[in-house]
Amino acid sequence: MIKADTKICCLIGNPVEHSLSPLIHNTGYQALGLNFAYTAFKVEDVEKAIEGIRGLGIRGVSITIPHKVSAMKYIDEIDDIAKEVGAINTIVNNDGVLYGFNTDYSAVLKALKEKTVVEGKRAVLLGAGGAALAIASGLKKNGVEMMILDRPVEQAEKLARKVGSAGFGGFDQVSEISSANILINATPAGMWPKVDESLVPKELLHPKLAVFDIVYNPLETKLIAEAKEAGCTVILGHKMFLYQGTEQFELFTGHEAPVSVMEEVLLKALEGG
Repeated sequence: MIKADTKICCLIGNPVEHSLSPLIHNTGYQALGLNFAYTAFKVEDVEKAIEGIRGLGIRGVSITIPHKVSAMKYIDEIDDIAKEVGAINTIVNNDGVLYGFNTDYSAVLKALKEKTVVEGKRAVLLGAGGAALAIASGLKKNGVEMMILDRPVEQAEKLARKVGSAGFGGFDQVSEISSANILINATPAGMWPKVDESLVPKELLHPKLAVFDIVYNPLETKLIAEAKEAGCTVILGHKMFLYQGTEQFELFTGHEAPVSVMEEVLLKALEGG
């Protein structure tokens, strides 16, 4: 039950209507018996929203598109990793002082390292948008040689220069996958309702490749299904969403997240249960 002393956390972004963040966070609070509640706000003016967060004493905030970069200028203290990435997806409010973090960075590395060795490998990263920014930063920090592909090519070049990666190009260079160890799709290709889309011809997939598709709706994208057929190691997109959320949960509450409980309810929702 929400009471006068319930600590409030939320998601801000646009759109937020179909977000599963409230589901996983509130499930975690309930599992641990915490006096917290989490909701979502559609936000267009991020400056005014952050003024409200400070003024209302909202404890923790998850940030989604399109505010991960623009929100930084209104935060009091930025974590070193978030500074390096150049974006935040988390705000923690400590008595009116706002701290910014980026949990996408650690989430993608945790998800990858559960299934494959990352250090010293060669990766192809599809996409150069907001999620790709954190992914590329994490890969570079772990000594991964990267080829960043996007359309327009200028967007891939911009990200490559930002993270200090030599390789970039357009999607017409997707054949680079044939000599890579890791493939990450950080584009919306394959996301519901366009579930028949994939940027990767299946003949390029090979058993020495680890394939991570950050799209998690559907749970098994066309890319993941074809990667399984090709004998690739696969990492499902819900893992990144889960791990960025569980790290936020711990920053907000100071308690260890009940990861298995939060993953169970997330998978049930994604499977239509």
